[in-house]
Amino acid sequence: MRCVVTGATGFIGSHLTESLLDNGFEVLCPVRDTNRLRYLKPIEARVITFENLEYELAENNKLDYVFHLAGVTRALDYNGYRVSNVDLTKHFLDLVLNKVDLKFFKRFVFVSSQAVSGPASGPDSCITEHDPPNPVSLYGRSKIEAETLVREYGSHIPYVIIRPSTVFGPRDIDVLGVFKSCKYRIAPCLIGKDRKVSVIFVEDLVRGIKTAAFSERSIRGTYFITDPEPVVWRDFIWEIANVMGVRVFILPIPAFILRSWGLGADILGKFLGKPFLFRTEKIDEMDQWFWVCSSERARNDFGWAPQNSLRDNLKKTFDWYKKEGWL
Repeated sequence: MRCVVTGATGFIGSHLTESLLDNGFEVLCPVRDTNRLRYLKPIEARVITFENLEYELAENNKLDYVFHLAGVTRALDYNGYRVSNVDLTKHFLDLVLNKVDLKFFKRFVFVSSQAVSGPASGPDSCITEHDPPNPVSLYGRSKIEAETLVREYGSHIPYVIIRPSTVFGPRDIDVLGVFKSCKYRIAPCLIGKDRKVSVIFVEDLVRGIKTAAFSERSIRGTYFITDPEPVVWRDFIWEIANVMGVRVFILPIPAFILRSWGLGADILGKFLGKPFLFRTEKIDEMDQWFWVCSSERARNDFGWAPQNSLRDNLKKTFDWYKKEGWL
């Protein structure tokens, strides 16, 4: 089997590439920055530039899968998201349509985001794939536009759309911030009622992506991949502290303080030409009560379910951070 994985230098993409190689796939990894190959150097993926992928397919147009994960989660404005999340998706769809022998092609797997759906309406509700999109961020809007594009090509290209919830695990740099806070025994948390969040361990997500790709029932479907049990964010912090063996003080922070930080980060980001993690857009997402979605459709259609407990997965993550010197 021959496949392309875009975004293979990133957190999720590198795990997926490693797993596909373990399954005996030939994996082509088109990259934009050949200096970011830390996770690809030890494995047998074929690293090529975006430009050279077209020549590669001209020589051998038999391709079984494209796993499209490349894109950005931070940008200074919507155009920045559109270029990386929408235009790039169109580029790879056109490449498949025009350069690949579609008689052999099995699936275009587009990894989207829970940000498309927006939050659930209440503590006992959860978003499903049938609910209309309701993003609260520019990032979510760009992913909607990219999903729409994928569906427009669906009459020619078989596809499946995956929407992961909040992802954690080895190599992640976003949830790493929570681990670092716990290391210093103080964890900031927004004031207010309990915020519920759907989460997924990266190894379970990778297994879900592959299972969806290989299932005949998933063709032209959209699926949330998440642990069926959401977590209260405050409890998630406690669980991280427990696996680290520390006692942590939860520091309650009013939303208006975070928003002032976010505004400052927006201004500085535009001045430096670089978006920061804790910008206004991110605060808007954090200030939602119920980021909860359902994985029932994935379980019903192709039998996917997470394998290990939250504590075991957090322990794996913590052990990797320590081994790599990230904590």
